[in-house]
Amino acid sequence: MPYADTLPDNVRKRARLLATCSAIAGCISEAMLDFSAVIILLFTMLHASPMVTMFSSSLTGVTGLVLMIPFAFIVDKIGPKNAVKYACYIGCAGFLLIAVSPFLGRFAVAAALTGTLIYCLQRPLYSGAWYPLLDNFLKADERGKFFSTMRTSYMTFNGILLFLLGVLLGKNPSILILQITIGLAGLCVLIRWFCIKYFPVDPELKTGQYNFRSSLVTSIRNAPLTGFSVYQCILVLASTALLPLTLIYLRKYVQMTPGKVQLLSTVGFAGSITGYFLYGKVTRIIKLKWLELTVHLLYLVLSYALFLLDCRMPHFDIAVGIIIFLNAIASAWLLCNNSMEYLALARPGNKTMAIAFCATYANMGAAIGRTGSSLLLGGILLAPDWEFAGRSVCSYQSIFLISGLIATLALVLLPILPSFVPEHQDYYNPGK
Repeated sequence: MPYADTLPDNVRKRARLLATCSAIAGCISEAMLDFSAVIILLFTMLHASPMVTMFSSSLTGVTGLVLMIPFAFIVDKIGPKNAVKYACYIGCAGFLLIAVSPFLGRFAVAAALTGTLIYCLQRPLYSGAWYPLLDNFLKADERGKFFSTMRTSYMTFNGILLFLLGVLLGKNPSILILQITIGLAGLCVLIRWFCIKYFPVDPELKTGQYNFRSSLVTSIRNAPLTGFSVYQCILVLASTALLPLTLIYLRKYVQMTPGKVQLLSTVGFAGSITGYFLYGKVTRIIKLKWLELTVHLLYLVLSYALFLLDCRMPHFDIAVGIIIFLNAIASAWLLCNNSMEYLALARPGNKTMAIAFCATYANMGAAIGRTGSSLLLGGILLAPDWEFAGRSVCSYQSIFLISGLIATLALVLLPILPSFVPEHQDYYNPGK
């Protein structure tokens, strides 16, 4: 019997509350890096090139790709709680370095990039510990509701916070406001550890017993796990650059004010909140495979919409806002779908490696998608402008077109998803 099933309801309820509080505090920094214009605006104020700015958003994927599986070994060696503790200290240090970078003169951009890298180094360590810790108190049939409630909570908090920041920035933003905000977000990472250290953990859970080769071979031979991982990699590759690239496009090409760009990014938070809020309800009436198909089609349509959108058209701001909103819903559902699949596919006794294996493929997609976008912006492979259907298309829109084409080709991979296959010879426990 899973350890979570042996815990009293009040213990599991308290653990779920602590997990939600840890997410609210710890995800402020993650939201700033992944979904908000805050870090992007800081880099632009430091006069970093679009290529460097876009590359900063790719570091999460790059570090996850390289370190997710090796860090699974560390998580097992030192225990998931210790892994979270060290991850929080490293993450705090990275964001504090980003915050002070404008004071470093000609080294400011390098310091901000280094701080971003330091912060991103801890994310695979934290992720490798997070899902195994959740599995200690989360029943299979509680997953959908929990992920919906938890992520609705932290996205609502972060959305309100960053909306107020956008209002505060206005048309003539102060870089000091950004620095203070980033610094406080870094300190909030420490609250994550304060909450997680009180999670219940199976007393029979042993550390230091990790057989790297055996665990990796077990994961590779698990057909549903491998199929889902490959599909996830391709879809993330197609979709991961859409939000940061859109924000850079609005700031650099369309020449929107920083305050307006930040306000538009909060529209994404509204979409995320909506997506997370609806997810728990939707999973009760729609099968997971239809949710995965919906997310895929949303990304496909939105990529082409960004390519076709003309910044000179009437109500351009509203159109972009709608796209950002729907993209955020798709991202929210994708993250929840992936979390559900991670826990469903992670075989007992091999959870750390199975989750690290899946997450490595996701990070591979993110690394290729965002780093590739960065290189395309800084290289000569894409024409700065070209004609399509009687209008001018910029390099940013060319990348949106490429994302749409990749998402279209990835449709052929849907049948390999475990949720699409009626029977499974390998382990798969999606719950009710």
